[in-house]
Amino acid sequence: MKLTKFRVQNFKSFIDSGWIDCKDVTAVAGVNEAGKSNLLKALWKLKPAFKSDNKIVRSDLPIDRFEEIMEKNLMPEFISARFKLRPFDKEQINSAFEGLPDFNEVEVSRFLDGHYSVKFPVEIPKQFLSGLSELIVKIMPGFVFYGNYGNLDSNIYLPQMIAKFNKNGVNAISKSKRRTIKLLLMYIGITPEMLACDASVLATATRTSMKISTEQLHNLVLTKERYANLLRSAGERLTREFNQWWRQGTYKFEFAFDGENLAIFVTDDRGIRAPLDDRSIGIQWFLSFFLVFTLESQLFYANAVMLLDESGATLHGLAQKDLLRFFDELAKTNQIIYTTHSSYMLPTTQLDRTKIVYKDEKGHSIVSNNFNATTALEEASMMPINTSLGIQISDDLLQDCTPVVVIDEADRIYLNYFKGYLNRRALTKQEHIIHPVVFVHAGESGLAGTCQMLTKNDTLPCVLLDAYHFKLIESLYASTYKNNKRKVISITNCGWWKTLEDFVPLEIFANACGAYIADIVGQSFSMQHNQPFLEQLKKLANSKPMPADFREQIATKVVAFLSREGNDRYIRASEDGLVKLFDFFSI
Repeated sequence: MKLTKFRVQNFKSFIDSGWIDCKDVTAVAGVNEAGKSNLLKALWKLKPAFKSDNKIVRSDLPIDRFEEIMEKNLMPEFISARFKLRPFDKEQINSAFEGLPDFNEVEVSRFLDGHYSVKFPVEIPKQFLSGLSELIVKIMPGFVFYGNYGNLDSNIYLPQMIAKFNKNGVNAISKSKRRTIKLLLMYIGITPEMLACDASVLATATRTSMKISTEQLHNLVLTKERYANLLRSAGERLTREFNQWWRQGTYKFEFAFDGENLAIFVTDDRGIRAPLDDRSIGIQWFLSFFLVFTLESQLFYANAVMLLDESGATLHGLAQKDLLRFFDELAKTNQIIYTTHSSYMLPTTQLDRTKIVYKDEKGHSIVSNNFNATTALEEASMMPINTSLGIQISDDLLQDCTPVVVIDEADRIYLNYFKGYLNRRALTKQEHIIHPVVFVHAGESGLAGTCQMLTKNDTLPCVLLDAYHFKLIESLYASTYKNNKRKVISITNCGWWKTLEDFVPLEIFANACGAYIADIVGQSFSMQHNQPFLEQLKKLANSKPMPADFREQIATKVVAFLSREGNDRYIRASEDGLVKLFDFFSI
């Protein structure tokens, strides 16, 4: 059976999630505490793969409806899921119940008191309904929830781990780590039974003063050789399979075993050999994750749905992309639903498999696949998706456009509008063709670093500065742009203008943001034409502190006003100066 959609109700922060479509790999994005983990946990409890997890506790109920739910005679459903039947599923059903009408989908719900109900798209004879429902629940895939992956240590003391392998009641971290160690031994080909049998023989290897018989020595040599072959083979196999998915360098894995301690060593592509603990947390995490999922999904969870909470949080962005490729491979045998707040874990080419989770004003979790955010709460959860899209767009833009670095966000806002204006004018009169250009806001302290990042093939980006940054211009002339001074452009090169605001007629500021400016200067104001706007504004403020983002606020309001139909006519008087300015960017 394949999961096609699910719905969460009356569970923790969810009142009703609505129906959520599922793909082979489904991503759930959102900020911390939005309810992403709650969504997975509700689905997990539909049918946990481990019977010990098959419990519904008081904390699963929504806090603000707890009393209402507890007073009801019939506990409500909290999770519903729709499945598509595979050919093998239909064979099992038809062999157990002859004469059933044909159907391809079912809906399974679980209630807060633990019982199930099954809905069918066709009328099922009453005598078959109970038994058929039980069979559907039985063949329904189990759900495996992972929130902790038990990173491996460099050195594993096996006698202690063997003693704990079958114990319960330990905390989640040690439990998850024991699971990973079990799988590591399985990957190598070592079982707890083998260790129990061979431990005493191998231990003699560390006791150099101990006298042993010829027979004991023979057993020791054979046993050590057997383990050495297992470890060598496993190291070579892990090296090959790990590097198939991990693209952030090439690593070689080695195992060493003295009868009590299993050591893991990793050699990087520079030839430096070190214990696993000395490698990055990302390497440790991916190795543990790789072992857990390649083995458990293949050996234990055929046709299970894997629920992965915040996978890859410790990985670099490029390594997270490797993890996505790994998900696609795992999804050939098991569906995957994962939560994230990382932009690198959300491929923009497959947004149909991404859902966003956010909380409304009442604190209830909402699930949506509408990427046109309309509230601040939605926008926060949309940030990883917007960032992912922005990364892709910026990569494409920087391939084909000339970057121009500016200090203030207001400059970027004005320049983008001016570029659009000049392009529109070129379309009608063919007077100008604007060189492809993209504007990057760096800030003053980030200017040098941003210019270095945007340097391609030893070609520096252009820098545009206003008249008040003459010292910064001198600094660039003396350092980074010593041999490329023409790429440091001052607005004063175009005429009397000192800042980009000066290309905008004064009456526009009054119409677009007069009230905002009056709040800054504390009075009704008047200004002189052909005089620098910012100088006049600061004089009117009379030493009153200016908001840190006042330029950006003014620029946003001015551009919004100019963008209205017909209002770009106000810029005609500055057109010659703007053309001259943009001509500098094509050098």
